[in-house]
Amino acid sequence: MTTTQYIGEWLLPGRIGNLMIIIAVVAALFAAFYFWLSARKERNIGLKYSRAAHWIYGLHLLALASAGAILYYLIFNHRFEYQYVWKYSSLELQVRYIIACFWAGQEGSFWVWAFWQGLVGLFVMIMLRRWRPSIMAIVSIAQFFLSSMLLGIQLFGLRIGSSPFVLLRQVPENLRDGFFNNPNYLKEITDGLGLNPLLENPWMVTHPPVLFLGYALFLIPFAFALTGLWKKDYAGWIKPALPWVGSALITLGTGILLGGRWAYESLTFGGFWAWDPVENASLVPWLLMLAALHFMLLSLKRAQHYRISFILVFLAFLFVLYATFLTRSGVLAETSVHSFSADQRYQQIVVFIALFLIIPFIGLIRNWKSIPSQESKELLSRDFFLFAGSIILVLSAFQIIFATSIPVFNAVLGTNLAPPNDPVTYYNKWQLPFALMMLAFIGFTQFLTYGRNNPRAFLKMLIFPILVSVAISGLYAYTYSSRLELVLLVGVGAFAVLASLDFMLRHVKKSQNFPASTTHIGFGIFVAAIVLSFAHERIISHDALTGADNVKLLRGKPIPLSEYHVVYSNREKVVNETFFTIDFLKLKPDSTLWHEFSLRPSINRHPQMGQVSNPATRHSMFRDIYTYISHAQESDASDAEGYSLLQRTPLKLGDTMVALRSFIIFDSLVVDMPHENYQQVSIHARLLIKSMMIAPRHVWIRYHVKDDAEGYEDAIVEDLNAKLRFEGVTDKPKTIELGIYNKAEEYIILRAIIFPNIRLLWLGSFIMLFGFIYSMVRRIRQLKGNGTHKQPPSPTANPNG
Repeated sequence: MTTTQYIGEWLLPGRIGNLMIIIAVVAALFAAFYFWLSARKERNIGLKYSRAAHWIYGLHLLALASAGAILYYLIFNHRFEYQYVWKYSSLELQVRYIIACFWAGQEGSFWVWAFWQGLVGLFVMIMLRRWRPSIMAIVSIAQFFLSSMLLGIQLFGLRIGSSPFVLLRQVPENLRDGFFNNPNYLKEITDGLGLNPLLENPWMVTHPPVLFLGYALFLIPFAFALTGLWKKDYAGWIKPALPWVGSALITLGTGILLGGRWAYESLTFGGFWAWDPVENASLVPWLLMLAALHFMLLSLKRAQHYRISFILVFLAFLFVLYATFLTRSGVLAETSVHSFSADQRYQQIVVFIALFLIIPFIGLIRNWKSIPSQESKELLSRDFFLFAGSIILVLSAFQIIFATSIPVFNAVLGTNLAPPNDPVTYYNKWQLPFALMMLAFIGFTQFLTYGRNNPRAFLKMLIFPILVSVAISGLYAYTYSSRLELVLLVGVGAFAVLASLDFMLRHVKKSQNFPASTTHIGFGIFVAAIVLSFAHERIISHDALTGADNVKLLRGKPIPLSEYHVVYSNREKVVNETFFTIDFLKLKPDSTLWHEFSLRPSINRHPQMGQVSNPATRHSMFRDIYTYISHAQESDASDAEGYSLLQRTPLKLGDTMVALRSFIIFDSLVVDMPHENYQQVSIHARLLIKSMMIAPRHVWIRYHVKDDAEGYEDAIVEDLNAKLRFEGVTDKPKTIELGIYNKAEEYIILRAIIFPNIRLLWLGSFIMLFGFIYSMVRRIRQLKGNGTHKQPPSPTANPNG
């Protein structure tokens, strides 16, 4: 049996890449084992195992980085013999998109997650001492699972992972393709498929890697909590874990906000959040970790709620894994535009989830009675409102994930539940009460201390912020809308902001709680901005005649749109993307139009993957004007004048045909052939056009041949936006071939929306993130300043201090 010798393939990089992945997987498993031994053995023996574990983990990270570098090398060199490179890259992609196509597929995105998580583990090794062996054992076993997603090997009949270095001819569906029998098949592959047009966007460069870094950071609080159970140190893990909790919340929150910005700037969602199932799956772990943070603070300050702190930290990371399952199993393929297609690797993810569910579950069961369970006995206390607010966060998260998981329930249980038809309305309705309660609890908490409080003093402090909030909500109702739910959201959001500001002013000399108040202010502004912007968006492209929310723009013809006159003035094609210039004009007092600004929405037409509309937005201080093209006439003119052939038909002298909503009568034929020279013939045909649209008229068309070269003299009928051409003679006597051409007016279908006060939303987001960063930096400084971790108050201490 002969083996085909393929020409031009670069096999060595792929072989080295596969070897690096195998080394990374094996090294991660051995690192986990040695870190585990280091945590169990006595100090001297444990140190030896620890040093070995450090070197092995370093080898794992180096091998993983090398595999990524090789894949980048193959992508940048357009080595289309590799399936991953061919599937996601293209010669026409810009450099930034070539970088982004690294994580466009499942293999690349798993590598990014594993690499970030590996770097986070490296920081843990450098920064921690007391908790290092146990935490690193957990990190290493997680690295083993993530790295194994890239293996692509067959083991005991099971397929383990999928390699990014598999050759195109080795893909199972290509094995019987005769195309690959050609040893020089690479000469026939001139380009790759390239990115999905939806991903060919600048935000694709930032959003996914930040999101995966957030996922990686969620592992560390999980590892701290599991180590706390392992060592039966139910309180000592909390303080060193808090900076990692803050880092995880900041990073995943930033990734989610970048995704929202992507949706708002570059997708046709018409907003920054569409309650897409994959969006929801990323939001749920963030909400659970935020609730965990509040319970951990209660555990640290008041020696309360240790059990819930453990549970929520575990659940936050488990739901990161569950989000990965939802995205990659294909179960959301019919309900989400973000989901990957189905892949057998989801079975590995299920094993990953099961292991990281069973181990903490067993730890909780074994230690449940030993974990302190003291609860707050004072309802009018910061303890209680922090507890209640955190429970609201948990309920909010579980409502979201329950509805998002309907396709999973149907697949597993055989049910036929229907996902929400209108996700935005459905989730907004359910989440409204949670948002109101969270904002109210934020406000109340600012006027309370831990332990017992004076009810009269509490009520007295509430009077001013409540009165101002009522005034603000009343002004909103008078100015914008009297819808009760919107009025309540604005009022309660204002109350949360005012209460937090009041707290900061009352405790201006005590800055330790400023980060929390800053975050709460940002959240209040964020919620109020959602109401002020997206609840009052205004579609200005409304067509009064058809009732549609799109408007037809003929090129060069202005139409009124809100306070503007809008003109479609130009189109420009760049590779697969066509940009349309939309000029916004304003009317001067002298009735002339002056140009205020232009927008350039585009349509990206991919040869294999269809087309995607890319919006363009005009940003200003108090509003945004958001536009996108829902349809554009294809530029398919057959000649330089813009005429396209409608029909070509034989027409006999004396015949009548119907075209262009007119009768066309062939009434005269003149043949001019000087000296009976068949090499030089000129034939003239006279046509009579009768139409209800124009007066009857005669037109002449001419066909001539000179030295075997054909020529035409067309008749332009401007009133009908058409031209007629004598295409040639037929084999029938006195019969000509008549061509009828039409110049269609070029047009686009535009959708335009005004979002008022949208900058408030981004301001609220920025303030929230700043508060988290402020808190994280302060806690890191506290840990460094203390040198050792102080224990929280004893569970049996007086709750009132």
